[in-house]
Amino acid sequence: MFKKSLIISIAFIVLAGCTPGSSSSGIADAVYSPKKEELIQVQPTAQPARSLLYKNDTTVSYCESSLDGTQNYSGYRDNKLYPSASVSKVFLTAFALSRLGTDYKFMHEWKLRKNANGTFDAYLNSNFDPVFNIEKALYSMAQLKRSGVANIRNLYISKSTRVYLSVLNNPHIELDSVPVNTDQSIDNLKLIFNSNNWGTQTDQARKNVTDFYELQGKSIDIPLTYSVQNVILDSNGQAAASFAGATVLNIQSTSLFRYLKEINLNSNNYMTDALFALLGGEMAFRQFQKDKLGLGLESLVMKTGSGLPVTINGERVDNKATCFSILKVMHFIKLVADQANLDLGYILLTAGLDHGTYETDLAINKSVVLKTGRLYDVPTLNLAGIVSTQKGLMVFGFLGHDFSNEDEAEMMSKRDGLLGDLLNFYKEKPLFKTLPQNDIFFL
Repeated sequence: MFKKSLIISIAFIVLAGCTPGSSSSGIADAVYSPKKEELIQVQPTAQPARSLLYKNDTTVSYCESSLDGTQNYSGYRDNKLYPSASVSKVFLTAFALSRLGTDYKFMHEWKLRKNANGTFDAYLNSNFDPVFNIEKALYSMAQLKRSGVANIRNLYISKSTRVYLSVLNNPHIELDSVPVNTDQSIDNLKLIFNSNNWGTQTDQARKNVTDFYELQGKSIDIPLTYSVQNVILDSNGQAAASFAGATVLNIQSTSLFRYLKEINLNSNNYMTDALFALLGGEMAFRQFQKDKLGLGLESLVMKTGSGLPVTINGERVDNKATCFSILKVMHFIKLVADQANLDLGYILLTAGLDHGTYETDLAINKSVVLKTGRLYDVPTLNLAGIVSTQKGLMVFGFLGHDFSNEDEAEMMSKRDGLLGDLLNFYKEKPLFKTLPQNDIFFL
């Protein structure tokens, strides 16, 4: 028995209605987005608030400022551009929050049609959801089964349906094309929607979904078998038109801030670059940095959302940022989180609580949220964060550059030395929380 319209909330992820890589995404700015005048305005030439370590070390750029309006600023080499590496992801975070808002939800739109012989055809538009993985596919099958669709004859997909099944398993992967193309998506759908192909990875994904439901005191009926005979790209929209009046099953995602938490926790390259493309890419971001961050190209250059380089005319081109631009973007994220009444640890990595890309010997007690960055071809080791202290919130940026990879441990020592010195000087104050890992993508 079909219901004419179903909406199911799912703690996964998705985005709607535009073409990746276009100069204008067609997505309006969120209801709340801080104005550039609200951000830190202290200039890097301001009188230092305190003496800093490594001031004479030319391989280090560092800056910090209070966020309490006192303009308590210190820094050096803070207005010079250096590779930003994965710290680029905090700029993408701000970009996404500005355009979509913390609670934006993606939608998987299924249209279901029963044929005369009792078989079903289906149409899927996943709206460039950057995470269409095995768990999400199994969840979709469970909802399709609830709607009476045990198997599908012909599955038509929109050009905005992109499927990369291992997106969360390989966060640091570097793909030639993001998002994956429609041919790859068709192959992945054929693979996962046919149970003859299921193996240990599918078994683990099934366990992930069922375990989460059990934690909620609920159950979910994931099919033991499933099949799709054909997966067909709707390249001209004719298939979509043929499903007019069909039963609609809408599977709604979790909120955007959980996507961003995953990005900043595990530095997921695919998710970041897929979102960057969806939001309009380089030119749309350039407008954002000018209008919302008040930053020109002398302070910030973003070619990708992830921080991975691009090749232009045979030359490697990296994202680059100044230390001071990092302070601005972290302040922007903080203001958005405040407006949404969200803990910053729900968006960024919470040091001492999260197991992600940040490893340190510092004893940090819920007082630091951050994002790391590392490049090896162009040795770079970066850190951006917000610190809760007895005197209020402090924002900081660290850019390690012009060193050898063999000296990584020494550069990490400098990074943690500066953060530890900040904590000792201002005295940390426990404040931040985190999200349970399985709360990011499951119901």
